[in-house]
Amino acid sequence: METLTAVWQVLARANASYVALAVAIYALSVPVSALRWRTVLRGLDERLPLGRLILVNLASMFVNNVTPSARASGEVCRVAALSRMRLNFLTSAASIAYERLSEVPAILIVVFVATLSFSADMALHRLAIAGGAVLALAAVAFGARFLAAFANRWTARLRAIAIAPSALAAAGALSLVVWTLDVVRLRVAAATMHVTIGWPQAAALSAVTVAAGWIPTIGGLGVIEGGLVAALIAFGVAPIDAAAVTAVERIISYGLATAAGAAALSLIGGRALLQAARQP
Repeated sequence: METLTAVWQVLARANASYVALAVAIYALSVPVSALRWRTVLRGLDERLPLGRLILVNLASMFVNNVTPSARASGEVCRVAALSRMRLNFLTSAASIAYERLSEVPAILIVVFVATLSFSADMALHRLAIAGGAVLALAAVAFGARFLAAFANRWTARLRAIAIAPSALAAAGALSLVVWTLDVVRLRVAAATMHVTIGWPQAAALSAVTVAAGWIPTIGGLGVIEGGLVAALIAFGVAPIDAAAVTAVERIISYGLATAAGAAALSLIGGRALLQAARQP
């Protein structure tokens, strides 16, 4: 109880301007994410309005935040929403798969930058750079080999859902924007509590939230918060301040996102989508 009181006292001293900025950055990432999805769909010769895709993405956030599915339910919700917009299942599923594929380079960059937060000197910086490069090359080589084998086996089916390379490249660029906004928001969230962290530390926090979010708990509750607090403490932040920074971040990324997602879900006929997402 004393700890909660101390955290609340720290939160009361939060910098309101930085809180507003963190909220604005999160809000900006929503249409950018939808624009990335629309870019992928256009690469599959499908034209859907951006506004509708924003609502679907928000609804999928709500579903992810209220179900213990490690984000799988949200993707089911998105497929169901596209199906209601007259898209066939194969194209709907392919659009989401390509969108996630477009995130791989951005994720590798974030993880690489995050490794620099644990480097003590330039020698370790060089080691981190070399390790990141090897990891990236290995991932690309493995992915190319896997996709080549898969394509040889399913050439006819894949031809029907092949995406224009330029669209996938554009989606990759938008993914980099989305992930950059995530890192920036986390740094701003720390600043709300007058805590200063560097870009590598902010990237590490972003990587923590993503990794913890794949653990099947309801909205990552408990796991994400624990990971953020632990990481911040490891970066030298006082435990009370770490808890306060985490509270600000989760109020935005969980609280506001869930509220906005609930509203979006109701606007697009959410009961049927929620039932579809809950089905195994």
